[in-house]
Amino acid sequence: MFKAVILAGNAALMAISMENLAQAAIEAALRVGATFADVRIENTTSTIIEMSDGVTRRAVSSHLKGAGIRAFVDGAWAFGQTTDLTLKGMQVAGESVARLALATRSKVRERFDINGPAFRDHVKLTVKRHFHDVGMEEKMAFAKQIDSQAREYDSRIANTRTVYGDSWTELYVANSLGTSVYIENSLPRIISVTTAKEGSNRQRAFKSVGVRGGFEAMETDEAQTLGTQSAELAVNLLSSVAAKGGVYDVVMDPVLNGVMVHEAFGHACEADNWPAHTTVLEDRVGKEVGPEHLNISDDPTLPGLRGSFEYDWEGTRTRKRYLVRKGVLTELLHSLETASRLGMEPNGAARAQSFMYMPIPRMSNTFMEPGDWTFEELIEETRHGILLCKFNYGYTDPSKGQFMFQASHGYLIENGELGQMVRDVSLAGQILEVLSKVDAVASDFELEAGTCGKNGQGVPDMSGGPHARVRDIPVGGM
Repeated sequence: MFKAVILAGNAALMAISMENLAQAAIEAALRVGATFADVRIENTTSTIIEMSDGVTRRAVSSHLKGAGIRAFVDGAWAFGQTTDLTLKGMQVAGESVARLALATRSKVRERFDINGPAFRDHVKLTVKRHFHDVGMEEKMAFAKQIDSQAREYDSRIANTRTVYGDSWTELYVANSLGTSVYIENSLPRIISVTTAKEGSNRQRAFKSVGVRGGFEAMETDEAQTLGTQSAELAVNLLSSVAAKGGVYDVVMDPVLNGVMVHEAFGHACEADNWPAHTTVLEDRVGKEVGPEHLNISDDPTLPGLRGSFEYDWEGTRTRKRYLVRKGVLTELLHSLETASRLGMEPNGAARAQSFMYMPIPRMSNTFMEPGDWTFEELIEETRHGILLCKFNYGYTDPSKGQFMFQASHGYLIENGELGQMVRDVSLAGQILEVLSKVDAVASDFELEAGTCGKNGQGVPDMSGGPHARVRDIPVGGM
């Protein structure tokens, strides 16, 4: 109890110090002539451990501390970073970015103002086992345990790769609108990638566990048996057969459903696509994009999830975003800029990889909402189809809505029964056409941890949903 009180006190002192530093930069930028300025001060410690075939390839602990500062005037932004977290250093950085914004404002095509609500809050995150209290030896032993599980599962295991990572972040955000927000984040993740080989047949499986929480998340049964799960799937894939291409009724599992919703639809909902005219949804707000039983959400408020946070990297309070309700596109993912330019409300979707990057509209936990079918009903009422599971790789083009995803594996469905396990099978199409053919959505629900890339930035996220069926879709195979 005494230790917890001391930590809380130190965090409060740090937040006060961060506030003084941020205000120094903001006031300096406004004095030079900026009409809006904001500051993100970050203090992150992280660990990464990578093992391959029982050998430790990398074990690194790092500390990232600094500030990202933006200045805005007449539609022109300037951005800079500094690790000089002194009052003088922040003043110099604030003046510098403001002068750069003033120098570039004559070149902007569209003039607009930055508006939005102001928030003041201090949010602490409680975890059971803080990463700081877990030694590197224990973390390495855990990674070795998972790697050993996979290697020892079967004689046909040819290669294993295990990655453990964690990060603890303190973030302070302030802006000239009056926002002053302190938040904390704690993200552990374990990944197991296993390759099984039998003759010339090689199959690869991927499993991971990632949440928002402390090291206690790595002590769950799911995390503690991850190597076995990965190896089991890789070995099972050795007995699968190459799928035959054709038109099928496709039942997507929660993971593949989430990949489609996130990659092919969610990115198209990020509002910075609208000024750039780079989304297939540009003229679709308020219009139908799927059947009435289709609902898609992005929700950073869900507790314990890798993509959750209370305030975004601009200090805007987060809330659930109902992207599609009853088949209609109802909401976008906004930053302060996109909300101001499009005349909409900011909804806490601006994120950045770290203080060294500009915040941009991003997803958090993105998913199709559950329906009222059971998984068994989906299979039983499918005459000629295929159940597609997990995800290997793919591509998307949000401007056209086109996508292709290769599933990790699948199972043929004949006359309402699951049959042969298949591999080398992909799902492709145009997202609005595919969504229009979603005729049944199950009541189950699952999310998978990931890291989403955009504009050179990676941010933690989760995606998923229920099993869902899409009618008459071309499926690629051998």
